[in-house]
Amino acid sequence: MRIAIVYTKGSVMHSTSWVKPWTDYCEAKGIEYDHVNLWEENAVDILKNFDAVLWHFGLYNLRAMTFARSILYTAKMMGLKVFPDFNESWHFDDKVAEMYALKAVGAPIPDSSVYYSYSSLEKDVNSGKIAFPIVAKLRTGSGSHNVKLIKTGRDLLSYGRTMLKGEGFKAAPSLIYKASSNIRSSHNWGDFINKFHRIPEFLRTLKGAKQFPREKGYVYLQEFIPNEGYDMKVVVVGNKCSGLIRPVRSHDFRASGSGEVYFDKKYFTPEIIRSAFETTDKLGMQCIGYDYVVNKDTGEGKIIEMSYGFAHAAVMASNGYFDRDCVWHEEPLNAPAEIIKNMAP
Repeated sequence: MRIAIVYTKGSVMHSTSWVKPWTDYCEAKGIEYDHVNLWEENAVDILKNFDAVLWHFGLYNLRAMTFARSILYTAKMMGLKVFPDFNESWHFDDKVAEMYALKAVGAPIPDSSVYYSYSSLEKDVNSGKIAFPIVAKLRTGSGSHNVKLIKTGRDLLSYGRTMLKGEGFKAAPSLIYKASSNIRSSHNWGDFINKFHRIPEFLRTLKGAKQFPREKGYVYLQEFIPNEGYDMKVVVVGNKCSGLIRPVRSHDFRASGSGEVYFDKKYFTPEIIRSAFETTDKLGMQCIGYDYVVNKDTGEGKIIEMSYGFAHAAVMASNGYFDRDCVWHEEPLNAPAEIIKNMAP
């Protein structure tokens, strides 16, 4: 098998990129590969020389978000094995699409709704149909940048006017929000310094995010799930499941984006493990990371978002995985390597 790993040589890789672990695995196993730039005009001709293509494209790259999926689907039409495949990527960085997909297969998700007209939203607010507090999300973005907790009908109607009648909201993360979040979530000087060194990376991300249009024309609402101060990243790759715990930030209801993680097997209940495997199977995905919130009153785990890409090194640090029988194995789950293993003939 000859693998094309999409990477423009000389470009700066994001710290969570899968290019290096894919490259390292191919070299360690003697698998033939090459780094390819599919932005060249002869992308189809390039792909004719390979049996598989791997592309960890990011959500804050307008060009990739616009065209990467079309190129990947073309590669599959040509007979190549691809990652992410259609089932992993069609809903990537679109929380509304994720909700539709998860609801369609009966996955455990919070009560969710989408409004495309102000009159419909106003009717449900005035009738008392909407329970508060409620979470409003933009379709795009990561790290909790585009997530708001709305506590009253008046505030929701104001938000709805901006989204459905006004200019909407910018999808780009806020520099002030990111800086204050990092300061609040830093527990010591070393932690702060590590986050400080990632400022150039964030600024590159911010530059890319500013190219995207404002989000408007819809209101996406998700039931607020009372929790015990954490959420879970639950990763499924083939027959393996692992993940990590993310504490909610101080004076906030959100955990994603703080950079603070740890692992404890006790949080990974058989219910959560089985629901993650079952949802992945129903959606036909090779690799996916779910964000779970556990209701502190009922103990139920609810999927609030999903993404084919995640910080694989943080998951590896959990130093093990569960199989489909919920049995723990003391072997780190290297998701990028696992994808190649599962692709092998």
